[in-house]
Amino acid sequence: MDFDSILTGLAATSAVTAIIGAGAIKAAPGFARWATNKVATFFR
Repeated sequence: MDFDSILTGLAATSAVTAIIGAGAIKAAPGFARWATNKVATFFR
């Protein structure tokens, strides 16, 4: 069996997951601040 294509696919998937994860970590503080403000204005 040729596992090369499988391993290449897994590596590409891992890279995409890492990029998305890094973006989520970078966006999380801003999103949390926005969500907190939305909730606070809802209860005012």
